Amino acid sequence: MTPTQTPARSPNKTKNTLHAALLALLGMATSLHAVNLTMEGAVQAALMGNRPLAEAQFEIDKARARLLRSGLLPNPDFTFTGMSDFIADGDGEGAFTVGLSQGFPITARLGIARELRRVEVAQALREIRNHERLLIAQVQRVYVQIQAARMREKSASDARQSAIDLVALSERRIAAGQGSLAEGGLLRVEERKWWVSSVASKTEAETKLLDLKTLLGLPADTPLNLTESLETTVNGLRKNFLDPGPLQRPDVELALLEIDRAAAEIRLARAETWEGVTLGLEYTYDHAVDEPSGLGTSQFLGVSVSIPLPVWDTKRGEVAEGKAAQNQARAKIRALELEVGNTIATASRKVSLYDEHLKSYRTSTEGVIATSEKELASGFDQGRVDLRDLLQLRAQSAALRVDAVTILENIALALIDWNVATGSHPTIARPYTEAQPLKSKKQP
Repeated sequence: MTPTQTPARSPNKTKNTLHAALLALLGMATSLHAVNLTMEGAVQAALMGNRPLAEAQFEIDKARARLLRSGLLPNPDFTFTGMSDFIADGDGEGAFTVGLSQGFPITARLGIARELRRVEVAQALREIRNHERLLIAQVQRVYVQIQAARMREKSASDARQSAIDLVALSERRIAAGQGSLAEGGLLRVEERKWWVSSVASKTEAETKLLDLKTLLGLPADTPLNLTESLETTVNGLRKNFLDPGPLQRPDVELALLEIDRAAAEIRLARAETWEGVTLGLEYTYDHAVDEPSGLGTSQFLGVSVSIPLPVWDTKRGEVAEGKAAQNQARAKIRALELEVGNTIATASRKVSLYDEHLKSYRTSTEGVIATSEKELASGFDQGRVDLRDLLQLRAQSAALRVDAVTILENIALALIDWNVATGSHPTIARPYTEAQPLKSKKQP
């Protein structure tokens, strides 16, 4: 389907049914239990429940309404004129005239106007699709950020628990005259540091969850349970990355439609140079004194033709504006081509670099951490390692685990950037449909 073609008509009963079912399910969640949502489930819930998206969809109805009233002939004019000499106590002379006039275009401007409105409908459909493309990416990012924040919270909580255990050990050592006050102080500060980190991550997860509810069009008190782990989410996003489909960019299609719209506006301006011809039919009844015969009656039937001449306003400004709009749209397309290409390349490179970073962490760093922790724990039990050194090792190990979560989060965000740049989500690739016919007349 070319950008200027009118999309096929199809009923939206299935979508409405799914929407109603989803709203009913989410409504039950406020009184029963949390709704389990995978990332794709959150995406579909947002597509059906997002309030700004629902608001924007009325632009399609407005464009269809403009199409319905376009390409119509102007309404005819009916005139009546009556005159009498009764006010001057005359002889009863008078006349009245009845007229009917209709304007007719002498160019194809009505058809061009209708074509222009069809382009506007196609633009409105693609505006919504582009809104959906950006909304999908936004939901995916928030979903990933929530899961990453929860993983960081768990890592920080584990590190805090380790510090608490060491604090208890330090207190026993001090009581036995083996430890030092410095050890205890450092351990308590370390425990507080991880507590702060844990609370910060928990706060981030909670605020992001509220953002997700807003995107889904749900009240803040609706309980939600995100079922996919960050690792599972990355694997799901990677499937599209490894098997990419065709590029689907509604914003690029919009730029192409802007060229079509500007071309239609140029043709319309040229067609409107000749506004049209007005044809009129008049009937006049005249009652007047005709010397020497006296009062007589006359009847007349007339035809009028009015043709406006394009002398002063030749629509040169409108044509020049349309040509400038075409050039602007072409420049926008070139800018979008560069942006899309660079965004895809950047996201692909980020995925590659973060993958290498994560692979290095799992193949080498995790082993070093496990081995070092085991050796220092054994050395501490044997009295060959100081408690302060064991504390430092565990703190650094915990920090590395938090960094690993950030690496995994960065992979997911880079994959989302790639998905939104290519428009690879199935929703973006689905055909454009209309819920209502574009014409008021019945189709044969």
